Amino acid sequence: MTYHIKEETLQTLQACYRDQNNGLCWPTIFTLPQWIQTWWNTLAPKNATLSIRSVWAGEQLLGIAPLLVEGSTARLLGTPDVCDYLDFITVPGREDEFFGALLPSLAEAGIERLELASQRPGAAVFRGFFASENFERFSGEFKRENESAEIALPENWEGYLNLLSKKQRHEVRRKLRKLENETESINYRVIGSGSKDSGAEAATFFPQFLELFRENPEKEDFLTDKMEGYFAALVEATATSGLARFGLLEIDGEPAAAVLYFTFGSRCYLYNSGYRSDYRALSAGLVSKILCIKDSIEKGIQVFDFLKGPEIYKNRLGGTTIPIYTVTIKIS
Repeated sequence: MTYHIKEETLQTLQACYRDQNNGLCWPTIFTLPQWIQTWWNTLAPKNATLSIRSVWAGEQLLGIAPLLVEGSTARLLGTPDVCDYLDFITVPGREDEFFGALLPSLAEAGIERLELASQRPGAAVFRGFFASENFERFSGEFKRENESAEIALPENWEGYLNLLSKKQRHEVRRKLRKLENETESINYRVIGSGSKDSGAEAATFFPQFLELFRENPEKEDFLTDKMEGYFAALVEATATSGLARFGLLEIDGEPAAAVLYFTFGSRCYLYNSGYRSDYRALSAGLVSKILCIKDSIEKGIQVFDFLKGPEIYKNRLGGTTIPIYTVTIKIS
């Protein structure tokens, strides 16, 4: 079999995504073209070179490596602080061939190291490179960098509650009951559902979400003007297609807490959240997440992904811990 590499652009990456017949698996929301392009346009290092490579076996596309190059090191497009999982885009079952062609091409281009942050256990590099015995020329290692948590959602709310331990179930019910008993009205609604108008609604709501987000003093250093521009561009790029949505918890007619999440395939990604400090005693922030889980169940979502971070509430809401790794491959 003859393998060859093609140089792609952000535009041709979009075309590959639209082509439903090429067999590619886009493993997470963070590998989608609109996410990658938004990150590149707003947060990419100034000295980095874009290098998107597609790998082919004859006329069959095997996968795409969305890379940036800095000196003699190549990395996947994205940064761990805003892209919780990074990965290659491959045809399932062809990952060993993909890496068998990609790595020599990187070596020929003068790349000495491939550094891959935010790798889930099922990432392509584990299925292809580390699972194969055909890479004696290259050496790789991985170390745990962080963790995420997720829930395999059942078909209904009672099924979810039954997943929890007795103590966890009691706490979820207690917080919901407390909110109901100590307020005149509560309302949880979703902003953004895929139509053109709902996309505009999500973009319009974004400044209000930022106000809630900023009430957490720990986010002050993180939310720079540059980062705020990134989030605004990301919501604009993904809301109209129904990927980006806000879950807003209103208490007595006032916005109390909100979550920014993304739905892709059968998975809901809980990306960011904020709440008004006035409603801390009512656990508004946590309740907004609980109601997002409930809404996801009602919409038939199969996995609720809390994304990276060891926050204890994730396990208290039924999350299972998933290790996240950094992978380094020495190419030459």
